[in-house]
Amino acid sequence: MKKCLHKIILITGVIILSASLTTNAQTCEWRLANSTYSSVDPDGAGPATGSVTFTLQIRAVGASIPNITGISTGWSWQSANAMLPTGSPCGTNSVTQPANITMSAAFAGFTYNNVDECSGSVNFSNGTQTFDRRSSGTIDGGTITLTTTFTDIFTVTLWTLGTAPPEGGYVVINSGDMGSPGVFSTYAVSDAAANEFAVNSLTFTNALPLGSSILPVLFTKFDAGCTNNGAMVSWSTGSEFNSNYFELQRSTNGNSWTSVATVKAAGNSSTTRTYQQLDPSGGTAYYRIKQVDLDGHSVYTSIIRTNCARKAVDMVIYPVPARDILNVVIQSDKALKTQLLLVDGVGKIVRRMEVALSNGSNTYLFNLKGLASGEYLIRGNAPGVELSKTFNIVR
Repeated sequence: MKKCLHKIILITGVIILSASLTTNAQTCEWRLANSTYSSVDPDGAGPATGSVTFTLQIRAVGASIPNITGISTGWSWQSANAMLPTGSPCGTNSVTQPANITMSAAFAGFTYNNVDECSGSVNFSNGTQTFDRRSSGTIDGGTITLTTTFTDIFTVTLWTLGTAPPEGGYVVINSGDMGSPGVFSTYAVSDAAANEFAVNSLTFTNALPLGSSILPVLFTKFDAGCTNNGAMVSWSTGSEFNSNYFELQRSTNGNSWTSVATVKAAGNSSTTRTYQQLDPSGGTAYYRIKQVDLDGHSVYTSIIRTNCARKAVDMVIYPVPARDILNVVIQSDKALKTQLLLVDGVGKIVRRMEVALSNGSNTYLFNLKGLASGEYLIRGNAPGVELSKTFNIVR
């Protein structure tokens, strides 16, 4: 069921009379997520003790919603625990895209307008925490389709004032008009046809902590090395608390990410744990780890870059050591002809086989009968193709 309405939006002292909006049965959800914390003092001898970031995310519920053109939103925070970075404007509602707020790639073309980052007009509790500051504004200038997958809107940086976790206190986001819980009637999502969609908050009852307490997993190592079969990504944790799984993500440009694999986490651990995952794609790529808790919260590691060119042709031999028969399996990503040469310990070619490799897996058998015990080399002689393995024959 839809209804038409005229809506007066009050955003930190500015009254905006909107066009006639239509309330739509579809709903959205938004949340604050992906907190990070740094204990590095950002202002030297100033009051800040560190810095935090968090991301505002949104999704449609049930089905995608096309042509979203306007979002009025914000978050609430605690001035006793956090402050705006130096240079970020306070007490004004005419700022466009404050420097400490970065729009995501998905919202390229949108800007955050009429922003007041430290309104003192709020003083409310979510049942466990009290909030006395509110940042709010309007997002417009572009068009996006909201899918049922959470999409980043923007990332916020604040400076912490506390010395004990969570150093930056807590942040919440109220629901939009018609949503729940913690409704703010000035928050809304609408499309190009003036349809308005109710927005529920997933970060109101459970506020998001900003500080070192947000790190259920302590990463002690994260790197990648090259193998014949692609990039081997490794990471270690010094401790884990309520960790569910790790998702290795890969990107070719540092912006768009795809999942390589999911690795089960330890859950709870106070000792070093080491994890590995192979990315057969190799090549030039960026990697990051998405760590997901048992309660569904997630954080990301920093990003690493590697260049692992996977060999076009690779060879596996068995059994090792061998006796009468040697199995040779060659994986190739192209068709080519070569000779497989069996060479003894003094460099003499004792067996020779002409082979035509096809794209994929190729298996051959070498007859070793009549050859003496000792070390041998099997290799290919096609130009530009490295095929070489040593093995022993035992009698």
